[in-house]
Amino acid sequence: MSLRDIRIWPAWAGLGGLVAACTGAASHPLLALGLPVALLAGLVLFSSPFAGVLALTAFSHLDAIEKALFGFLPISAFKLITASLGAILLLRGWQFRNQLCLLLRDPVTTCAMLTIGCACVSAVFAADKSRALSAIQDFASLFFLMSLIVAFTDTRKRLVLLIYTLVATSLVSALLLLLDIATGLSFAHSEAATTARTAEGFDRSSGGSDQNPTTAAAMLLTGVVFALVHFLERRQLRGVAFCVVSIGTLAVILSFARSAVVAYALILIALFWRYRRERFIPLALICTLFGLLLALPVIPPQYWDRLASILGTSSNDWTLGRRLTYNLIGLDLLARHPFVGVGPGNFPHYFVQPEYRFLPGRTLYGRELHNMYMSMAVQLGMGSLPFFAMIGYALSRLRAVIHDPADDQMRVIALALAYGVVAFLITCIFMPSEFTKYPWLLSAICAVTYHINLSERSKCQMATGRSP
Repeated sequence: MSLRDIRIWPAWAGLGGLVAACTGAASHPLLALGLPVALLAGLVLFSSPFAGVLALTAFSHLDAIEKALFGFLPISAFKLITASLGAILLLRGWQFRNQLCLLLRDPVTTCAMLTIGCACVSAVFAADKSRALSAIQDFASLFFLMSLIVAFTDTRKRLVLLIYTLVATSLVSALLLLLDIATGLSFAHSEAATTARTAEGFDRSSGGSDQNPTTAAAMLLTGVVFALVHFLERRQLRGVAFCVVSIGTLAVILSFARSAVVAYALILIALFWRYRRERFIPLALICTLFGLLLALPVIPPQYWDRLASILGTSSNDWTLGRRLTYNLIGLDLLARHPFVGVGPGNFPHYFVQPEYRFLPGRTLYGRELHNMYMSMAVQLGMGSLPFFAMIGYALSRLRAVIHDPADDQMRVIALALAYGVVAFLITCIFMPSEFTKYPWLLSAICAVTYHINLSERSKCQMATGRSP
């Protein structure tokens, strides 16, 4: 795109806005305002597609905020932005040809494509073809989200903005969760978010997400753990990172999500072991204990009963028995369908079959298997191996950057991202997360981090070679 083309954009934008306003006023008064705004948004996306990627990243977590802001649209803003970026990729694909080549050859994205192919094969043998087709469509849309991230995130600056967006969304969601608990003001209106609010005898909140509170807490935890490692490793933005960790930790606790608390505890143990010889460890332990003492009056009594249920010392929580049932049914189905599985999205179909009616916690309507790894194995059988390879390759990409970074900033980015991703993957042991955006989004960010680090290292080596 030439400089002359850029200079004449305001004239074309003004002319387009005038035409849109006249057209809107002729058909409906509200369109007179809406069409120019839509045209301006389209111009912004066309000139800077990465802005759309940042919006998709934010709305992957804050989908309740998206619906509150753009719920009046006939189609979700997330889908509109996705479709717009897809059209831009087609129109300007030659400008992003290097990233598109990367998309085709990187093991992370290759495994994602193979997962969709295996899902298609498994769907042929599925008992419920409509569920299988819907699941394949979900997998395809998630892979397209990965593709957009890889295609438009090609510099270190963009990578940093992308990851900081994850942290910012965690902070916003944590603040909204605390606001919800304090005032009852909730942005979440989906069935998954609202039915879980009081289903277990106490109020729960999803913060800025429309997912169920457990899934929302897992996404929130990812940004909090990243901020925690960033706080420990770098001086820059340390005050901001401390605020994110403090507010986010309180929000994770008050989310009543046991999986997030367990994952957080394991990450804290791993970080303590990593930094056990550092001078700040005694002070950190004192501050942590002091913070817990201050938080005790805020934590409701039901929270301790919920944690006690993990050890089996509380008889008030019936959800653990139901989760055991999910996995027992999953093991039986996996033994019966080891090669192609029961079909994508077909576990709820088998969950209500009469042969499992005597298992504890079973309901009369279909439920997802609350274990992403077992769920994928049951649905696709051997075809789930590419999905597991996608996650494994993503973590190996971060490990490669940690061991051979272009500079200290890239090392910290990869290290903090690794702990955040692992924290989320631990929570996936207790959640059916394969159809949510975060496993695919985080895998794409891991792949991008690796290739940007390679590019940065090449630049450093070239600069060193030219120096005297």
